[in-house]
Amino acid sequence: MPHLNAVPYNPSRPPVRGEAIQALNRDVLIQRSLEVSPSGFITIISIIQGVALALLAQNTFPHPNLLQALQSITMMLVFVTVFYFYLTQSVLIRWAPSIVDCSTPFLVAGLEIPPAYFLGDPVAWNAWQALFWSLTTCGVWITAKWTPRTHFGRVPIAHKTFQQLLTEIRLACLAGSFGAALCALIAYQGSRLLGGVGGVVVILGTIATVVARTELRASQIHARYGVNRPPFN
Repeated sequence: MPHLNAVPYNPSRPPVRGEAIQALNRDVLIQRSLEVSPSGFITIISIIQGVALALLAQNTFPHPNLLQALQSITMMLVFVTVFYFYLTQSVLIRWAPSIVDCSTPFLVAGLEIPPAYFLGDPVAWNAWQALFWSLTTCGVWITAKWTPRTHFGRVPIAHKTFQQLLTEIRLACLAGSFGAALCALIAYQGSRLLGGVGGVVVILGTIATVVARTELRASQIHARYGVNRPPFN
């Protein structure tokens, strides 16, 4: 295929160490970016979440109680939501990754690991959730800032819908961050069970909002291109 830009092979010439099989040109560069960018993000997130899941199981089962069980289930849903959002984003937008793009999965997904050590401690668990969702807000803001209309071709309304989605997710994450911080404060002042259960409810509400808005907006964007993708299909 011409766009592959394969390097011609000359059997009469001795093999050269490090010889290219594909020369770089515009089409090849675009093809490589499209292949590497989403798979790299999803792979890194999967590895980090695998570590977080193992630690979560390790710290949940030795001495389980009701609050630990609720916090563990909530963290499982956080893992699913982060993976789901990155997967949805990789379908809708693509670009050549930079150091910022490579750092974001580590900064966001890496914050999913420490809560496994805070199970049963409503102050520390809620405080870390507040940090996690506030940094997630920053990550979504970066995505919104560096996602120009060119990602959506000749359908500018799809770009507007995507930006609306990111705005809604930022607001949900910010509300979750403030709610978790408030619950940490309540637990710190003595109402540990109230603060612990309240923090779980706040994070579950944040997750539900993020997933619901993403499902709706992703469905609308797909419909703009004539693709059938009903919400919660």
